[in-house]
Amino acid sequence: MARIVEHFSVPVSPAVAFAYIADFSNTREWDPQIDVAVRRDEGLLRVGSSFEVALRLGARSVPLVYTISELELDTHVVLETTGSWYRGRDDVRIRPATDGSGGSEIQWDATFALRGPLAIMDPLLAVGFRRTAGMAVAGLRAALSAQGDGSDRADTTDGAADEEPEA
Repeated sequence: MARIVEHFSVPVSPAVAFAYIADFSNTREWDPQIDVAVRRDEGLLRVGSSFEVALRLGARSVPLVYTISELELDTHVVLETTGSWYRGRDDVRIRPATDGSGGSEIQWDATFALRGPLAIMDPLLAVGFRRTAGMAVAGLRAALSAQGDGSDRADTTDGAADEEPEA
């Protein structure tokens, strides 16, 4: 199994960070390996909300479906993906920054494992996963930092944060 655990701070509130992260259709904006990310349902984000994601592996695009399996508003979201040959889990915890800045501290714990006969290739997967997951986390940090610099984008969570959904 490949695993990465990253801790980082961003200059946006936990509500803003949570809304952006939990809506996994945003991954195409910050993860360079994602070509497509589309929400499959409507309404408030909730346990069971799912996202179709196309992961670029070399010249190939691998379709994945991520589903929210745990959700605690503004503090914790877990997204999981499972296929016949893989299993992945992204566990994200968000808390207010301890420095009083109004920002957030984020812990991202991601795992990805091959299943069946492909499991023997997990050690090779781990090397590439750490590199690409590290780039994704760097992209997320930059995207959230840009929002904190006054370039906030429109809310796309259908009200999953403290804001009212658009009509």
